[in-house]
This record gives sequence, structure tokens and C-alpha cells, in this order.
Amino acid sequence: MRIQTFGSRASTLTSILILTAGLAACGGGSSGTALDGINGGGGSSSSAGGDAGNDLAQIGAGNGTDFRAGEINVGIGESALSAGGNTLLSVNVVNNGSLITDSVQVTFTSPCFANEESLFEPRGGLTCDADCPTNVVNTSNGQASIRYIANGCVGSDSIQATTSYGGSVISASATIEVEADTVSSLSYIDADPQFISLKGTGGDESTSIRFRVKGSTGAPMKDVNVSFELNTTAGGLKLVNDSAISDNDGYVSTTVQSGTVPTSVRITATTDGGISTQSSEVVVSTGLPDQNSMSIAASDIAPNSWNFNGVTSEITVNVADAFNNPAPDGTPVYFTTSGGAISSACLVSTSLDDDASGRCSVTWQSQNPRPEFDQNFTIDEQNLTLICPDGNRAGTNGSECRDGRLKIVATTIGNESFIDSNGNGLYDPEVDVFYNEDSQEGDPAARRQNCLNNVPTSGSASHQTSQNSDAYGCDDLGDPYIDRNFNGRYDAQEEIATINEEVDQEYNYGNEIYNGVLCRAEDETAGLCSRAPILVRDDMLLVMSCNSTLRTSDGRLPGQPTQAVDVPLGGVVSIAMLLADCNGNGIPGGTELSLDFTGAGIDSAEVYPNGGVAKSQEPGIMQVVFVGGTTELPSGLAAINIEIPGPFGGSVIETVFISVTSSSVIEED
Repeated sequence: MRIQTFGSRASTLTSILILTAGLAACGGGSSGTALDGINGGGGSSSSAGGDAGNDLAQIGAGNGTDFRAGEINVGIGESALSAGGNTLLSVNVVNNGSLITDSVQVTFTSPCFANEESLFEPRGGLTCDADCPTNVVNTSNGQASIRYIANGCVGSDSIQATTSYGGSVISASATIEVEADTVSSLSYIDADPQFISLKGTGGDESTSIRFRVKGSTGAPMKDVNVSFELNTTAGGLKLVNDSAISDNDGYVSTTVQSGTVPTSVRITATTDGGISTQSSEVVVSTGLPDQNSMSIAASDIAPNSWNFNGVTSEITVNVADAFNNPAPDGTPVYFTTSGGAISSACLVSTSLDDDASGRCSVTWQSQNPRPEFDQNFTIDEQNLTLICPDGNRAGTNGSECRDGRLKIVATTIGNESFIDSNGNGLYDPEVDVFYNEDSQEGDPAARRQNCLNNVPTSGSASHQTSQNSDAYGCDDLGDPYIDRNFNGRYDAQEEIATINEEVDQEYNYGNEIYNGVLCRAEDETAGLCSRAPILVRDDMLLVMSCNSTLRTSDGRLPGQPTQAVDVPLGGVVSIAMLLADCNGNGIPGGTELSLDFTGAGIDSAEVYPNGGVAKSQEPGIMQVVFVGGTTELPSGLAAINIEIPGPFGGSVIETVFISVTSSSVIEED
């Protein structure tokens, strides 16, 4: 970076140079002379009596008898200017030995200034807007001063001061010798990109690593030789150039080409003077997400949206490759849903210094369609459960029969997963473990069912959770699909979540071999695996929660007593009721429960859960506990208030009444 920048000088400098060149071509202009028409001097004329011009107008250094035409006065004289140093430059514009009093502009320039290696600052600072020229001095007393600042310039810099008036140009010059700076720092700037793909796997297979050289003044240094070295050459990782020369802005770079082995690498840069620094890590990996490194989550898993449009939930997907390195920047992830609406895609961010590395998000919002099942559940009040038509409890054994439940599916092009038994980072048939539906290890029956899932549990994950005793993992992927009925298998009429319009819309099961870029070319030729990428995916359940409670046909909460509750003197009675929304899903999060038992003649009572109900996709149990008094027989009504907050403010309050009585007898003294 430069020490500082003073406005804009391009337009003024260009116009002065053009004017100077034009006048020179016409024979006009001089060194320190021929400033026509100043202080009453006569201009040239073709009519009688006109003189030939004013040869006494000059620009130079000093005044009076010490005036030196054509010279710029340099504050440090003939001494060398230190690196990053500054000195005052001044000129006088005179006519017949006297300073002129007309308003003129004096423009200063030099080769280093043109290359942005030196700066000009008007004495006293800028007196105009920040974008005005910094190398132009306006004067009406014939004196012009400006400060010259070395900012990376080294060696001789020829400075010229120019002014014009009445169609003529005069100039003065000086040469400043600027001492060379010494290298003070070498810093890492960036890697573009910071993630590169294994050689032969597609994607970016090289990256440019940039450093910057600065001197003791903080100014960038050019023409500094810097050498580079890798901290590993695994898999043929190499540098395109092992040294380079810094440019005018102090930048110097090298290019790294990937090898065939996944790794991370740092580059050490060193100047000839022995100053060194190291880059951040550059990751060399597959460049494609793999199946067991993809996950999806929602900011709100059960938004209160069954009866409201425009309620949103942020859906975030994280993706990484087979080595669990974040997927490359710009990796697209596509979304589809069976209810509401969702943004079609997002692009992954992968900056290794960013908390958002390897993930991206879209917004789901509530609207039609709102998923409904043809057959609904029945309520088992004894067990406080919901039973689907097939006899299974809702949400178990692949049975689902509740409205308001939808699937969101995220897909992206990637690779299948496998267990890398020998740890070499490549797929080795007959060595590494790749489970398909015909694999006999562990629990084959459970594996066959697992292979039907849109998102099967991977082999590595099932081994971790089962200690290898009943492994059921499946790594062989069929087409991704939206499991609308939540039964864990593809059914006719369910959408195939593909991003390729040319793909056969018939559902395709797994091909029983590994598909991914970690398959060797010779193994692909032998039919032992395939390098063709597939659609990796993850899905999630989202519930459109309802802002009213589930009731029985006679209007009660499931489990709510139909008759008065007998609470004995000094006794404790607990009543459990099913707390669900109108579709049998979890009640909206933040629902408040409160109990009023003042008219029930009981000593105390509590309702659980206390305070706000936690958000859940599944119904919960509400429990009311009555404690009978010792001197008064319980009798009357207890009121349970259920306050359900709205998504955009306000709330709905439902009240449940429970009649309380007692069969106890108070014995009189």
C-alpha cells in the first residue's frame, strides 16, 4: 500500500502534456522564457505597432539577482532524498525580474509520479475537494511551492514545473536522487482460489499465491527477488515458478499445481535478504461433495404456518468432500419441497477464514400447497397416541397420516461415499468398503431397507453407531426423490429430484458400484467403479404447525376427563392430556400454559410444562396435578388456559375446563 494518496491528477496531467507537446510542435514554449502578455507585456500582432512578444517572462528558482531561470528550487539541495522522505519544491514566475500578479497555474510532474511511486502535496494541504489534482498549484503572486514525497521511487527522478499563459508555455526542472529502501517486511496476501481439485478430477487444479514486499517506510518495494518453497510435494504437488520479482506495487506471486493426493499445503516465501513468511493453507481435494458429508437444517423446524402465508424458515446446507474439506466456492445446491415454496438454489461459500465455510442458505415460506393425507389418524386416548389406518402409531414403522408434514430435499453433484480402509484417499476395489444392497456383512435385511431410503445411512456412519455388530450401512445411491408419504422408499408419482432435464424420469436404483472421482481410470475401464458423478442429497422434515389444539369428536383435549375428577381430602390427583396442534403435530413453540383453580375448592394445583412450550414436531403431554385441601371439599371448575402465539403478533387463547369433586366426607367434631 502507498503511504497516502492525494486526490486525482490524471485529467490535468494529461491536458498539460498534450498542450506541451502541441506547442512544441508549433515552435512555442521555452525553458523559463516566453510567457506572453503577462504584466502588460505585448502579445504578437500582425497589425502596425505590435511588438514580437514578451521574452522577459520566466519561471525558475530564486529572485532578484539570484533568479535562475529554468530551475526548480529543491529544499534538500543536491543531497540525496531518503527512501520515503520528502522535500519542498518551489518556483517563481517573473516578468522583467518582478513576480507576476496575474493568476496562473503551475503543474509539477515526474516519471515516478506518473508511475505512482512518488506523491505531490500542495504546501499547506489541499484547498479543494478530495478529487482535485494534487500536483497543481494556483498562484496570483508569482510563487508556487509543493511537497515531493518519495513513495517507492528509487534513483533519479526528473521533475518538471510547467505553466502557460497567453498561448505560450514555460518550464523549469530539477533532478532528485532517491535512495533505495531496505526490505522491512514480506507478507502473505491471498490465494486465488484457496481450494483446488486433485489432478485429473476437474475443477481448478492450480492456484495463484500472492505476497507483498514493503520497505522500512511502509511503501511497497519493486524489483525485489523472492523465492518460493512448498512444505510438501505429496502426489506430485509442484510450483510453476520457484522465484519471482516484485512489481511496482510490491506484489510477487507463484502458482501451485495440484497433485494426485489430497492434502493441505503452505508456501514459504523468502527474499534474498533472508526475510521469510508463509502462506495460509491451500487445500487440495476432490472438489466435489460426497454423500456422507452433506447435511441440512432449518432455523425453524415447525413454523406456525398452517393457517398463515409468508411465515419463513431459513434452510441451510453444509457440504464437504470425501476428506471433509469444505466444497469449493460457488458449488450450487438445489432445493425442492412437497409443501410451501422454497428458493431454487444457493451457492456455497468456502473461504477458510469464514465462519460460513462450506455452506449456503435459502428461504422456505408458507403458502399452498399444504400437504394433506387421504386417510387420517384415530386417537388412542388411553395411551395418548395417534394411530394411522395401517395400525401403526403415526411416525413409526414408516407410517404417517398427519397433515402439515412436508419434505425439503437438497441435491448437488458429487460422489458416493466409501470406507477408505487403507487410508490412501482413493477407492480401491476389494480393499475399501462400499456397501450396496447385496452386501452380506452385519444386518443384510436392514441394509436392503436402508438402501431404499432417499438418504441412506452410510456404511461409515452405521459402523460408528453399532460397533460393527449389526452394521446396516448403504453407500449405493439411487435417484433422489421426495418421500411424500414418509415410508422410506420410492413410490409411483413421487417426484424424482433431478437437476438434469435429460435424465430418464423413471426411478433408477443404485448401480452397485462406487461412483466418484476417487475411482482410478483403470478401475473404471475394468467396470469395478465409475468416475461419473451422481446427485448427493439430504432431506429434512418440516412441519407447518397449526395455531389451534387437537380435539376429540366431542370437543375435548385427548385425555381430558369426561366427568368430574375425584380429589380426596389431602390427596393428589394427576391427569395427563395430549397437547397437539389441530393436525396432531407439535403445538407451536412458545405456547403458554396457565391454570386457574380458585373456584375448585382445592388447596393447590400445577400444570406442566411450566412457562412456554418448547418447539417440537411431535405432540407432547400436558399434565395437571390437583392437591386436595384438608378442611374444604374440592368442588368446582379448574380452568387451563392455552395461549398460542401468532407468527406476526397476537395470540389465540383456548380454555379447557376440568370439573373437580370429592367423595371424601368431613367428619364433624
